[in-house]
Amino acid sequence: MKHFIQTGSRSHSREQGSALLTAMIFSFVVVTLMGSYLYLSTSEYRISSRSYLLGASFNLAEGGIDHAIYTLNQKDKGLWRGGTDADGRAFWARRFGSYDLGGNIKGYINVVILNPTSDAPEIFSEGEAVGHVAGSVKKQLRASLSSGFYPFKNGFNSKRGIVLKGQNVIFDSYDSRVGNYNVLSNRNSEITVSTISVDSDAIDIGNADIYGYVATGGAPPDAGPHGTIKAYGSSYSGNVDPRRVTTDYYAEFPDVKAPTLSSPKTTIPSSGTITGGDYNVATWTMGGGDIVNITGDTRVVISGDINVSGQASIVIAAGVTLQIFSDDDIDIGGNGIVNLSQNPAQLLIFGTDNGEGDDSISITGNGNLAAAVYAPNAHVSVSGGGHSGHVFGAIAAYDGRLVGNAHFSYDEALEDYNLGGSGYVVEEWTELSGVSLTAMRLNMGDYGF
Repeated sequence: MKHFIQTGSRSHSREQGSALLTAMIFSFVVVTLMGSYLYLSTSEYRISSRSYLLGASFNLAEGGIDHAIYTLNQKDKGLWRGGTDADGRAFWARRFGSYDLGGNIKGYINVVILNPTSDAPEIFSEGEAVGHVAGSVKKQLRASLSSGFYPFKNGFNSKRGIVLKGQNVIFDSYDSRVGNYNVLSNRNSEITVSTISVDSDAIDIGNADIYGYVATGGAPPDAGPHGTIKAYGSSYSGNVDPRRVTTDYYAEFPDVKAPTLSSPKTTIPSSGTITGGDYNVATWTMGGGDIVNITGDTRVVISGDINVSGQASIVIAAGVTLQIFSDDDIDIGGNGIVNLSQNPAQLLIFGTDNGEGDDSISITGNGNLAAAVYAPNAHVSVSGGGHSGHVFGAIAAYDGRLVGNAHFSYDEALEDYNLGGSGYVVEEWTELSGVSLTAMRLNMGDYGF
């Protein structure tokens, strides 16, 4: 009997097995790729969702800072909880929410204000998104505030511009908290000569030397062939160091009002001694050889002119403060004002007229002049007396002029002078990431959240 081997059938079976194996491998690869795709899609979704919630939490935290500033400006804590924390700091705290962030996720804001009734409170605001599968998402911000207005931040500041005329005009700075101006130990390059004007000739330096900075609202300063803007000891070889010039400056110049005086005197001597107190007068005129000695802290509110001429002078004793609030022109010539302490903060002159360019203020020192002038609507001109008069202090004016053989030194201590006011402004703003001591988050649990 013959046996026939079915080679074709076996070959067909092998082909079927190979096809099945290939199909299984292909299916495995497809399932693996689908799994990877689904995993990547899920991961991307989670990352996208978390990124969205981080942004939402950040926005919530910013909204908390706005809530806090509004509350501070209203000076009414309303629904805020008050207390004292473990470090002895007064605080207000409040939780806002819930806000619908979509997908059954709710947003909340936890806010803590530290030292809320002080001039420099701190705000910690935390935005929180609750309901995400990966847990809650939080962002925390910190804002430090200041209240009032600081008119002498720059040194020589104006709305419409500054003109420097004369020979040997110099601008620089010093710090009266260290001592008197000294070319060896107390002479710096921290003054800013500034204007918000965008005019091409807003700051006309001429041949003056500015050891500090220049800031304008639009156009670069106009410097003469020998004019300089640089720092003392600078290695910059040119006359105008571009690193010390900016053309995007802006500032507010709020009007100032005279204080309300309680039982002021209504006449002021043209000669003699003022032992201190408050005066509310129409005019103050001195001439000839008149001398007025100010021996006690004095405030003078004047609705009309101040005129000092001839050989007349006002002498302010050391340690004594004279504040003048004028609604009209001031012309202090003659032998000028003698501030024996040489501390500019002890001679403060405020222009209270709110009509731009209506008034002029001209002040001459007897040798040197130490004063701070804030007159945002007045034409202000200052000079020291004699051949090389020196002016110490700060000026804020509608426009300013420094004349003669003048040397103007900004007293850096005046940058902390607070003119007052009820509004709060943000001085510093930080996102708290927790990566360093300066960015550590506040523990909201310590404040009842």
